[in-house]
Amino acid sequence: MMTALLWTLRYEALMTARRKVVWGAVLPLALLSLLLVITSPVVGGQGDPAARTGAAAVVVNTFCTLGVGIALADRLRRGVEARGMAELLTATPAGPLPRTAGVLGGPLLAALAPVAGLYLLYATVFSVAGGSPGPVVSAVIALVTAVVPAALLVTAFAGLLGVLLPVAAARAATVVVWLWACHFPPAFSPLPTPTGTVLSPLGGYPLAVWAHAPEVWATRQGTGALRPAADDAAALLNVALVLAMAAACYVLGHLAARTGRHGAS
Repeated sequence: MMTALLWTLRYEALMTARRKVVWGAVLPLALLSLLLVITSPVVGGQGDPAARTGAAAVVVNTFCTLGVGIALADRLRRGVEARGMAELLTATPAGPLPRTAGVLGGPLLAALAPVAGLYLLYATVFSVAGGSPGPVVSAVIALVTAVVPAALLVTAFAGLLGVLLPVAAARAATVVVWLWACHFPPAFSPLPTPTGTVLSPLGGYPLAVWAHAPEVWATRQGTGALRPAADDAAALLNVALVLAMAAACYVLGHLAARTGRHGAS
């Protein structure tokens, strides 16, 4: 089972890495994020290097994960158009769980690799300069608890839209919805918004509680049942809800893709 998973991950990651749209969407936004992090007075104003790294994760999660979603928005649609690949994977000795995990995880690993590399390099610079592992530890925690869950959600959501809409429209809609969900607090949004709540994919709660980011990124100075105080329970709830929404979008996307595949047969 593990061998099948590793081979599927490797194959899917290599196929994704060969696509120009992945590098064209992810790398420019990763470099833009790095520039913003270096020049931002909000990030640079953090006295603690670990807090600076945590604050930088807010920028990474805003732009870099969005780039991943844009790059992979056509992932499920391409599966519909290349119907033979699904039958070929089914015919392999690997079970459905390794196949599914590899098909979903491989492209995400390939698209996230440059993002994680640049972010960890940024954190390493501060760790070496300060003689403390704090920034690197903060960066790893931010990647695991905020960036990866957010990337799973935006990829699943964009993939679902990519099956239901033309890919260009799906990418445009993903940008609008992502920014609305991450950075449109109630004062700036005519519609109810998850920004500053435990539903926000920005990951403000785990970043504030575990990665030393400023607490304002959790609640965004709002109140209510969905904006509890930033603590361990709220951070865990935020991560769990983001992962649950990602799983729901993946299921809906694959159901829509399967329906489209059957309709095209």
